[in-house]
Amino acid sequence: MTAITHYDADIYDLMHPVSVAGDIKWYCQKAASSRGPVLELGAGTGRVTVPIADAGVRVTALDRDAGMLARLRDKVEALPDEVRARVSIHQGDMRSFTLGEAFALVIIPFRAFLHNVTLDDQLATLKCAHSHLRPEGELSLNVFHPSLEYMSAHAGSQAGAWRWSGTNELPEGGFVLFSDASRYDTVRQRVHSLIRAEKFSAAGDLVDTQIMRLELAYLYPADIRQLLDQSGFDLVRISGDFTGRPFERDGDELVIEARKR
Repeated sequence: MTAITHYDADIYDLMHPVSVAGDIKWYCQKAASSRGPVLELGAGTGRVTVPIADAGVRVTALDRDAGMLARLRDKVEALPDEVRARVSIHQGDMRSFTLGEAFALVIIPFRAFLHNVTLDDQLATLKCAHSHLRPEGELSLNVFHPSLEYMSAHAGSQAGAWRWSGTNELPEGGFVLFSDASRYDTVRQRVHSLIRAEKFSAAGDLVDTQIMRLELAYLYPADIRQLLDQSGFDLVRISGDFTGRPFERDGDELVIEARKR
């Protein structure tokens, strides 16, 4: 068994092989409307980066995890020349980076912003994004809304209980079984999670087990508004999903659009 404290590139791609609730289409539309260039923070293995480049927009991908970026570089190398030329890759921390370029749009997809677990980290990331935007440039990101129903299901005797979360078939045969265990710190607004990936052969034998330990912040709409205001952004809207529906349900995704003040 291997215990790690970050996303493993192989496991990440198995867990998230396609668009999540329409996020890729939405970010690609935002990128096209901005006309680029686009900066993606927390780009990972390029689940959103590559479709943006394929849509004809120049995109810069930034992530601090070397393993995730190595997988992204492999994907980019396999792209047609004209698409590959639209992608730039940088290793760096979203809280403190300098790229020497101003962007029309900065995006932080798939809840990557929540890896900033302290207020100082959150403000540092937003201010760094602000400094890399053109005048009136836009910021787009999404985070989960802290559902009281979901949190209550992971409290008390259920805190830290292991739950099956999915099974993905492997191209070479066999499958990976995913499960997770979470507990919520409602004082500091953080969620502590263990994600277990168990790889089985086609014969059903357990081949490998990896456990990823993650700590994420969680934010309410009022928190987001205050963070954006303190970082020099005007909030455009908070939607409840990627169709633009107003935020109105406990379990909604918070889809955030802001503009550089």
